[in-house]
Amino acid sequence: MLALRPAHWRLWLYRVLTSLLVFGGVLTVGGYAWLLVKAPDWADQVTAVLVIGTNSLLAMSHPAAGFALWLFLTPFAPFLPFNIHMPAGVPDLSFTRVVGAFLILYLLAEMARGRRRPAPLTPVEAAIPFFALPLLMAAFRSINGWLWAVQSAFDSLLMPLLAWFIARQVVRSVVAWRGLLATLLTVTAIIAVLTISEQLTGYTLFRVASTSTYYTAGVRKVAAVLGNPAYIAVTLALVVPFALDGLDRAGSWRERALFGGLVVLYLLAIYLTYNRSGWLAGLLALVVMAVLSPRWRRRVLPLLVVAGLALALVWGGLQQTAAGRRLTAASPVDYRLQALEMGLRLHRQEPILGVGWGSFGRLAAQSGFRPGANIHILPTTHNTYLNFLVSGGYLLLGGYLLLVGALIWTLWQVGRRYRRRGLPAPSFLAAAWSAACAYLVATAGFDSYFAIYTNIVFWALMAAAVSHAQALVEVS
Repeated sequence: MLALRPAHWRLWLYRVLTSLLVFGGVLTVGGYAWLLVKAPDWADQVTAVLVIGTNSLLAMSHPAAGFALWLFLTPFAPFLPFNIHMPAGVPDLSFTRVVGAFLILYLLAEMARGRRRPAPLTPVEAAIPFFALPLLMAAFRSINGWLWAVQSAFDSLLMPLLAWFIARQVVRSVVAWRGLLATLLTVTAIIAVLTISEQLTGYTLFRVASTSTYYTAGVRKVAAVLGNPAYIAVTLALVVPFALDGLDRAGSWRERALFGGLVVLYLLAIYLTYNRSGWLAGLLALVVMAVLSPRWRRRVLPLLVVAGLALALVWGGLQQTAAGRRLTAASPVDYRLQALEMGLRLHRQEPILGVGWGSFGRLAAQSGFRPGANIHILPTTHNTYLNFLVSGGYLLLGGYLLLVGALIWTLWQVGRRYRRRGLPAPSFLAAAWSAACAYLVATAGFDSYFAIYTNIVFWALMAAAVSHAQALVEVS
């Protein structure tokens, strides 16, 4: 009997702890349900704290998984109670900012303690200060107020560069690389399905109510999750090359069906955005992937040639369709030419430092530039490069071009290391080149500082591809 007592006490203790845990869980769920009914604002705050805390804890135990979850939840965060609201005059603690900043601080602390080896520096890290400093200078000179401008610049352009840093540190192994790709392919597949649904039925789950609904009669201006058809199409175009690469490397019919279905889904969604910048991004992604990948060169290029010939043959009839009307619409081109003229006029006022971040709209409106029927919406440059030139002058545009050049040089350097060792470069590097070309060209047709998630996806993909390729060549 005495020999059974320790087991008896352990069983008793287990039952007590289990009961307390169940009681605490029921009490917590009951309290949360009461908040949902009686104090929904407080329930939103509690939800935000739980989501942010869970993502942060996951980042501490597994940084790559925490980063992947952050990438997955970020596009949906504005529509869900994931942001901690602060008193008037104090910026909200948004999910994207808080978890992103936590990841950065945690990784830096790990490096300082010697528990994590920093990723090798690239020209991109050297170029970032030459872009970030002029950007902050432009933000402090904004006529819209420095606080709004700093928040806007941080969320739109500096947070994606922080995503570059995070991805460089945590995406090195094959498991981390596949996890990141699976996350981005999944979230973009959801966005693609919502885009198709909105264009065909008019219904979507996540949409900003203030955005325009139609381009023209019968052609909806989709805004599923990301708020603008250009942002949707370019984001999908970024992942198309990686889905093609997955299709090329698929080892079973299930994998071929999965990646093939994703490619078809993405291309259909890009088409149904009826956005020319997005169409251009999708076309560039396919063409560059076909040129750089020998296998896809034999498959895609002939299809593109046949599609081009077919398009030429049916062009007359195509012009009467929704796609043809969008493709030949002259008013967006006229607007961009007028915006270019106005932007250059404002640039001449402050050629070195620019007129201030986000100041184009108000200054252009004050000068009488209000094209379109909606006089309550301030005009924009609809050109990322022009926006940098106007907002921050030669310093900001030069810093951005330096950053872009550093990225191109980094991708080329990584490929050259394989060539020097007589090794074939990983196929995903061709996908990275394709995504880079699609993004850098397409953003000349819209203002990328509104496309926050598009920017995050781009820099995360570029960093992950570079980091994983470097890790593979080191192992070889």
